[in-house]
Amino acid sequence: MNPSVALRPMTQAEYAELVDRLVTGYAASHVEAGQWAADEARQKAVAELDQLLPDGVATKDMALFTAEAEGRPVGRLWLAFGRPRPDEGWIYYIEVEPAERGRGYGRAVLSAAEATCAARGLATLGLNVFGPNTAARSLYESAGYETTSLQMRKGL
Repeated sequence: MNPSVALRPMTQAEYAELVDRLVTGYAASHVEAGQWAADEARQKAVAELDQLLPDGVATKDMALFTAEAEGRPVGRLWLAFGRPRPDEGWIYYIEVEPAERGRGYGRAVLSAAEATCAARGLATLGLNVFGPNTAARSLYESAGYETTSLQMRKGL
């Protein structure tokens, strides 16, 4: 069974709740990937978020959604339009509620993101996924996303 989701604009209250999750998760991912030191990660994550979303949910060329299925929230999505190039979209954040994972909602949110970008006339949709996130990587690869860049590191 392939569930469907509806994307609705995120409310200000939902956005306020999401900010802490975004900052915490983004900072942790950069620390885990060895890109940021733990003591500076949160500050760097806040600075990047402030730069990308200076007007929160009203930021031009950005869209933040709550994904709903059967009248209940099952996930979140943050899209950018015209980034990194004018004919491209970018997924900055995609998440399925932990209790809803493994039910096909990740693929449904991804599909809704693609449809949203296609409706705006965008030719491609890209995203970044950290190496240790094997579940997300598997989803994206099975949905037809191709690796466009790959960073590697070896501890010495």
